[in-house]
Amino acid sequence: MNQERITPKSVDATETPLPVTVLFCGPCGWTFHVAPALPAAPASIGAHAIEAVMNPADEDSLEGQFHIRCRELIAEARTLGFNPNVWVGLINALGAVGAAKKLLGDHHVLAVTPWLVERHRSDLTIEHEIGQSRWKELFTDEERLEAANRLAGS
Repeated sequence: MNQERITPKSVDATETPLPVTVLFCGPCGWTFHVAPALPAAPASIGAHAIEAVMNPADEDSLEGQFHIRCRELIAEARTLGFNPNVWVGLINALGAVGAAKKLLGDHHVLAVTPWLVERHRSDLTIEHEIGQSRWKELFTDEERLEAANRLAGS
C-alpha cells in the first residue's frame, strides 16, 4: 500500500485547493481511502509517514477517553509493524467516536483489523474496543453487535 499527500490544482485562482491524503495499492492503483490532509507535515520514519493522532476536544469526557484509548491502540499496532494512517485520518477528521460510527455505518473494515486478527491481537482492534462495557453509552446495541460480527468475520 502507498500513501500520498496530493494538492489539487485549482482552475479558479481565487480558490485555495485543499490537500488530501490518498491511500492506494501501488501495483494496481486501486484507491482505498481519501481524506483531508493534516495542515502540518507528519513526522516521518523511513519511507512511511507517521501521522499523529490529535488530542480530543475534551480528554475528561467519555468520548475523549475513547479517543485516547484509540490512540493507544494505534500506537500498539505501530509497534507490531502496521501503520494505520487511515484510522488516524478518520479520528483526526471526525473524532474517535465519529470515526467508529462512520466505519460501522459504511460497513467498512479497516485494513488493520484482519492484520491484527491474523496475529492473534484482536484485542487491539476498534471492533473489539467498541464492545467493551466501559463504552456502552457511546454506541447502540446494534453498533456493538455489528462490531462483534465484523471481528468474528475477520
